[in-house]
Amino acid sequence: MPFDFKRMLKYEYNVGDKDQKIRYGVGSLSIFLSLFLGSVPLLLLGIALLISGYTHFCPIYAGLGKTTACSGCGTQKACCKEKEEKTDSHSCCNGHTH
Repeated sequence: MPFDFKRMLKYEYNVGDKDQKIRYGVGSLSIFLSLFLGSVPLLLLGIALLISGYTHFCPIYAGLGKTTACSGCGTQKACCKEKEEKTDSHSCCNGHTH
């Protein structure tokens, strides 16, 4: 799977709710640990994870064409399309749009 730099610059929601919670947790832990270890790269990683969780956008996911969000969040995911046709909600983001 080639990395697409043009897609990386295109802002689309590609971070779902579960992924967002994980990013918040790992980002907070990274920042907390960096304060005790004095590690600048760990601090920058934590900040990047918190920002990508807050904005629901990950440029690395975009470049790889990956998404953990669903169609209601601005992307097209096959599992949600099938459920949307049957019901009015989708499971990936619990029917929420961002």
